[in-house]
Amino acid sequence: MSTLNYESTKRGDTIIEVMFALAVFCLVAVLSIMMMNLGVHSAENALELVTARNELNAQAEALRFIHSSYISEKTLPTLDDPAYKPGEKYQQYKALWDTIVNNAITPAQAKESGLLDLADTVNNSDTNGELHATGCDRIYEETSTGTLLSRNNAFILNTRDISSLDALGNADVGISYLSARANPEVFISAPLNARIIYTTDRLGEAGDSVSQFTDGGIIYDRVQSAEGIWVLAVTDGNANPQYYDFYIESCWYGPNTTSPTALDTVIRLYNPENVR
Repeated sequence: MSTLNYESTKRGDTIIEVMFALAVFCLVAVLSIMMMNLGVHSAENALELVTARNELNAQAEALRFIHSSYISEKTLPTLDDPAYKPGEKYQQYKALWDTIVNNAITPAQAKESGLLDLADTVNNSDTNGELHATGCDRIYEETSTGTLLSRNNAFILNTRDISSLDALGNADVGISYLSARANPEVFISAPLNARIIYTTDRLGEAGDSVSQFTDGGIIYDRVQSAEGIWVLAVTDGNANPQYYDFYIESCWYGPNTTSPTALDTVIRLYNPENVR
């Protein structure tokens, strides 16, 4: 009798119990995947911010180096100075500094460009009643007068070769200083994060593109593209500026988002011509 009672009490799980167990399992699995994706997203976003910040800091340090080097070399002759003798030291960074500041814009021009308020510019499609692209595309939007960068003399510095010397040892500012006006193809929207891409291409004596040197090593020291990063030089508004403000800016889209990320910094360097 007891055996029959024991057998009659044995039964399997009901369909409701099975469905409830599956629902709990699916909920835990979905939450786990969401947490993993959130962790990966946060890590990738942090990496992109650090990479962009490093690029901005590199541009700032290059500007400070050029500025301080020019000041320390002011007593030396220039290359075209009759007092200069081959083999002697000369003002190596004068031409580069002059190129940078000669292309600086006024505060009024900078304010009108909208680049000083980058976050507002990339999120606003209406400018003076005219519709424009939004997001980072606003910076690279082609108009009859060029892009925002080219119209405002934005530039980038080649931090891997700031000496302004070509392969033959001749002064060449175009190696270290690339402007959006003269080199519009260099400045492109960032497919990943704000960064500068370097290449090995350079011109040899015969004009052929070469990338290897006598030691057999390959040197990536020529700017191929500036993706989502640029520098804007702004005077203090006077004919003889007391200082120059350099706005180093970037714009790109973070992982799994359609909202632009705008990161920038500004440094002020005083006019070396007023240093006695």
